[in-house]
Amino acid sequence: MSSNWLRIGLYGGIHALQLLTAIITLAGIADQARYGPSGICILYIQDYKVDQANPGYYLFNANSSACSGIMGLSAASMLLALIIGAASLYYIVRAEFRAVRLIFGMAVISIVETLIAFLMAIIATIGINTTCNQFTLAGFSCGTIFSGGFFEQETTATYPKSLGVVNAAVVSSWICCLSWAAYAALEVLNWRNSV
Repeated sequence: MSSNWLRIGLYGGIHALQLLTAIITLAGIADQARYGPSGICILYIQDYKVDQANPGYYLFNANSSACSGIMGLSAASMLLALIIGAASLYYIVRAEFRAVRLIFGMAVISIVETLIAFLMAIIATIGINTTCNQFTLAGFSCGTIFSGGFFEQETTATYPKSLGVVNAAVVSSWICCLSWAAYAALEVLNWRNSV
């Protein structure tokens, strides 16, 4: 019975971590890596330079769909964490035998989700590094620019953002990837032991 509680704790902890990190990634990117009514993504900005017509203002190109991609991938990770988590905990709590095909299927799904989470983490990491490098090349601190805010040409509002929250979302995406990798390893071991 105690080994069953250990398995519930281990699997429950991994699935909770998968869900929590996917939520943090989604919320951090949705709230702090996008701004304005158009939801402009500030990952992968290019060509950060002084506006010649308005000295003191800076222009840049922000045409990336990386924020939407990361948000979609993290939403998929949340959904899978709920579904796979519920299924794996169901079989542990009920102490029911899982068919080899089911174990294999869960292993394959978790490996695919590990790769998707890895892609999400890479996109987020390179995106924020590209943006911060543009600010640094212009002689500014990335955090200073984020806290100072961004504006769209069609509006007069300034949208301050938190670099710390974006960085937390990036770190969370890596932890999400690692938690999926840990679960995939457990399911592969379960599959190998059941064959």
